[in-house]
Amino acid sequence: MFRMAVGHSDDIDADIAARAIVDRCLEGLAGVEPKAGLLFSAWETDHEAVVRCVRERLPGIELIGSTSSAEMSSEMGYQEDSITLALFASDNVDITSGIATHLWDDVPAAVHAAVEQARAKTDKVPKLCVITPSAGGDMRALLDALRHELGPDVPVIGGGASPRSNRHPTRESWQFYGDRVVRDSIPILLLSGPLTYSFGTDAGWRPIGPKGRVTDVSGGVVRQIDGKPALSFYERYLGEGFEPAFATPLAVFDEGSERFYLRAPVHHDPDTGAITVSGDVQEGAQVQLTTAATDEIFDGTRSALTQAIDQFPGGGKPEAALIFSCAIRKYLLGTRTGTEYDITQEMLGGGVPVCGFYSFGEIAPLDEGGEARYHNETMVALLLGTS
Repeated sequence: MFRMAVGHSDDIDADIAARAIVDRCLEGLAGVEPKAGLLFSAWETDHEAVVRCVRERLPGIELIGSTSSAEMSSEMGYQEDSITLALFASDNVDITSGIATHLWDDVPAAVHAAVEQARAKTDKVPKLCVITPSAGGDMRALLDALRHELGPDVPVIGGGASPRSNRHPTRESWQFYGDRVVRDSIPILLLSGPLTYSFGTDAGWRPIGPKGRVTDVSGGVVRQIDGKPALSFYERYLGEGFEPAFATPLAVFDEGSERFYLRAPVHHDPDTGAITVSGDVQEGAQVQLTTAATDEIFDGTRSALTQAIDQFPGGGKPEAALIFSCAIRKYLLGTRTGTEYDITQEMLGGGVPVCGFYSFGEIAPLDEGGEARYHNETMVALLLGTS
């Protein structure tokens, strides 16, 4: 048995909202004892009050989560300035947690500590790792460290904790673990035992123009593509004077594959032609410009869900769905952002509980068995159940 129940509230009083989401979750579990929880909260909420209330009511659960740019659930659909909680119960799947703070001081050591905490609480084989980390540092190093600790057979899926604003200079965000509200940390949930799951990722953006090769880069600062200033790569296909924007991210291709992940431009230097993107790009990577109309962004939503539904083991019906979408998608979609949840509900049907948030970067492999990637402007759909 695997069960997820969801609570969601947009009450402005943090204590009232926290009590409401716990009540609704316990009602949904119908007497079954919860093992773990995933909490998403608007940045402006009194996070200390919310976490304190949840832990007072549910002192034994393994709880992680983060701040969010917007929230979605099968209880209230798409909302802004709200909090949502998913509680998990199972009689055969262990759900354990771990955390490490000061993440960016020593990424391998932090990841080792968090994984060891979670592993120490179970004797079952890990199947899936869900994370809601601070996303302000070297995400490639973070994902490489998780792969090293967990092995290639345990996919890592989740979303980066959202700051107050995508353009906020400090990228300040908060992560939740147990009764703590922390920053610069990596909280994880490790699901072990006979878990069944599937996932899908897509953005909806389509490549345009020829590919180029990154020839000078440092982290997320792309200086040259094809030996010329990166800004000229944009101008070559979109016109002189065109400035990189969220609506035209770079597609970065995995070697030997036509699958790609996106890098959103966040700054450019007209003097040097360098472009700074959210996340790293490796020297030698193939890149291509992309564009998308609003309906094509929604096509990406459908594609991510279709992948997850079609790949769910045995053609069975999932017991739960977690959705990680991008704060930039929310920014670009504006008043139509809620359509992403409407599509989710339509494709999954009314019987599957859903919980998710708009994150600062999404985390998932491009394909089953592949390495986890840090995505921009993407939707990740994760379906859960048990054999």
